[in-house]
Amino acid sequence: MKIEAPPIYTLLVELAGWTFDRTASIPKSQRFTFGQRLDGAALDAVLLSVRARFARADAKAQYLQDLTIKLEEMRVLWRLVHDRKWISQQQLFFANKCIDEAGRMTGGWLKQTAARAQ
Repeated sequence: MKIEAPPIYTLLVELAGWTFDRTASIPKSQRFTFGQRLDGAALDAVLLSVRARFARADAKAQYLQDLTIKLEEMRVLWRLVHDRKWISQQQLFFANKCIDEAGRMTGGWLKQTAARAQ
């Protein structure tokens, strides 16, 4: 029996892979500052989605709120990277589109979790 991964997990894994490819092109002098933070945030987002999936009902909301914050941190970091012209406008658009979609999924999951708790 194969357990299907939630769509948000699949999206975040794809975003993480894309992030790793983009951060490799950040200038070496800034790769530690921006690249490592973006890579870590992308991995944290994936892991938070896993924790939320398997968490008890009373802990799930906190993981989802943490995921929301992590997504917003990624958005800010991508904007800073774009402002320094290390990624194109299209790449920033793609990152924001994925982050927006993940945010909507997280918000829906959070509402569903709150409704079940009542």
